[in-house]
Amino acid sequence: MPPVEMTAPEPPPGRPHKAIEDHQAAFVDITAKTPVDEAFRAAFIRSKLRMAHTHPEISLETRDLVVRQLMESLGREAKEVEEMLTQPTPGGVGYGIFYTAAYKTGWGHGTSFACDFVCPSPPGGNVNTWLYLTATNRSGLGVEAFVAYNAQTTPHFRVFDWARTDHWQTDVPFTSLGNYLTTMSAHGHPYPVLPVWNSTWLIGANRYRNQALLYNHVRGGWDLIYQYDYAATDAQQKTGFIGSWSPIVETFQSAYLHTNQMGALVTQLISADNNGHWGSWALLAASNSYVRTDNVGFHLVFLDPNYAFTVNS
Repeated sequence: MPPVEMTAPEPPPGRPHKAIEDHQAAFVDITAKTPVDEAFRAAFIRSKLRMAHTHPEISLETRDLVVRQLMESLGREAKEVEEMLTQPTPGGVGYGIFYTAAYKTGWGHGTSFACDFVCPSPPGGNVNTWLYLTATNRSGLGVEAFVAYNAQTTPHFRVFDWARTDHWQTDVPFTSLGNYLTTMSAHGHPYPVLPVWNSTWLIGANRYRNQALLYNHVRGGWDLIYQYDYAATDAQQKTGFIGSWSPIVETFQSAYLHTNQMGALVTQLISADNNGHWGSWALLAASNSYVRTDNVGFHLVFLDPNYAFTVNS
């Protein structure tokens, strides 16, 4: 059990921060008014299944086990697993970063992740179905707080919580994110970005908290967008395929052409040890992560190993 004084991690450095404000109610209200995209939800699950099934770091001996574990976490029956395995899901990982096995589990009572998703609106090129920019904070039951595209329509910010049975929580179009979308420069080029911060940490005996926050550039502080407390074990948080990806461009087409630059900047993480003490934020490094690409047409514009990249096609 963590010490009583264990608290949330300090905000990631690099931006002025006054105080965290709770904006969960506003985002719940917007989400309730946003039409549910059932086709996207189904494709999201199939894509995760394919990503595990084709992962280059997973041996053939363990691949089927990983796929089964993934589907069990999603509450799927064996027959449905077989059906989804046979359904074609083109694309996969257009480009992105994955944690090494040692780094994925190299935290104690808490782990936290932040980055600036480079998210052009629209994505441009021949994007005619879904595509998203997503990441995890290494926890097996954390959240994906990500940018979702559907062809050339308005992008959305979504939250998918792996700890819940009702995984889909937040769904907010970019038209409602004026206080959060901003611009950041890298390699002498300005990029449209959405700063995202998500955390998972122990709050009691086998009790964890998931949080997702966005940076409000108007007031100069992080806003709490989503939070969920739940029961889990250390083993559930440290084992399995979920939580293995840092920022990735997740794709649904067999090939991409003439898309705008997209990716992630300033990817950084912080951990709490087994006494509940948080360390210091550090940029993701090539020593604890690696690049994966499924060769669907994306071209690397730049890579700062391994905390920042953009790609186009």
